[in-house]
Amino acid sequence: MTLDELTDAATIPATEPAPPEIGHLLTQGSGLYVQSETKPDLAFETQEIPGVPGMWELLDSPGDEELLTAIPGKEQTEVEPTSAEPALPAIDGTQGYRPPWVPHEFLPRLVPFQTAEHPGRVYMEPKAVEAERLTYPWRTNGLVITNGAPAGSGVLVGPNLMLTASHVAPWGSSPWSMEFVPGFRQGNRPFGSSFVSEYRGFRVAAGDVTGYDYVVCRLYNPLGRGLGWMGSVAFGAESEYYRRRYTSTGYPSSFQGRPAVEFNMAIVDIDNDDPGLELEFSRDVYQLGPGWSGGPLWLPNEGPLVAGTVTGQEKDVFDPTRFVISAGFGMVNLVKFGLANWPV
Repeated sequence: MTLDELTDAATIPATEPAPPEIGHLLTQGSGLYVQSETKPDLAFETQEIPGVPGMWELLDSPGDEELLTAIPGKEQTEVEPTSAEPALPAIDGTQGYRPPWVPHEFLPRLVPFQTAEHPGRVYMEPKAVEAERLTYPWRTNGLVITNGAPAGSGVLVGPNLMLTASHVAPWGSSPWSMEFVPGFRQGNRPFGSSFVSEYRGFRVAAGDVTGYDYVVCRLYNPLGRGLGWMGSVAFGAESEYYRRRYTSTGYPSSFQGRPAVEFNMAIVDIDNDDPGLELEFSRDVYQLGPGWSGGPLWLPNEGPLVAGTVTGQEKDVFDPTRFVISAGFGMVNLVKFGLANWPV
């Protein structure tokens, strides 16, 4: 569909109410945690906070218990970026899923806003409905928090799978944590969140722009069961990429915690970077801020299907600076691995 056709497409309504257990799945919030092989017998000391009557600070436990503000992850699996098979398929990918209790909105209403950082510039964000909640597939996008700090963007690609950029992941950190907050908006967590138990992908450092800057993450909390997820896709022929128009979503820093969206994006160049591809676009999008890293590039009317993740920007010798997406069969293979090996 063209952008005009997406605008005119009617919302596909929900067909049944959500089961009660789905509501509980999507209201899990952040909190304090204790790591223990058995049920801990907690005995924390407290003290009243000076100047704040009625508020108490938890102090260190006299035992071995330690309060954590994040659920730590376990495994980090690095995959070597070897070349793809000589005979590539014409197309490969995975299927998305929209729960029957979630409406599908092809093009959401957009609302303008301005920030103190850029007072002369007007931004647009998808309009949230019913208690600040976005519809499908917009609700499958979210903020990624790494080791306690906002680090990038991600998208659900399975019942318990989140896809993001490799350089957003905490490679080499110990202990480490990653948290995915779908539909995040200025501190609001309308669908709860989940920490990551493990991730797998090609190790890419921040600032390195590659065609394989992606990792697939296993979530402790299977958010996709309640929210749905996008499929994934890769094409063997560059012409299949060029002939399509794309949408990208994420959380750039200039949006100050709001979800951003760019429509009708056209590829201007493709570089092979086995086992991935660098899809190049005009520079404008990434100027909004680095928080867009890991956000999906996706096809809104084919699935919807994720075709790549935001990696950064680069300038070739004779070309202008361009916005770059990591794509290709390397990404699809990671998602397929997660679906096959990390059951809910």
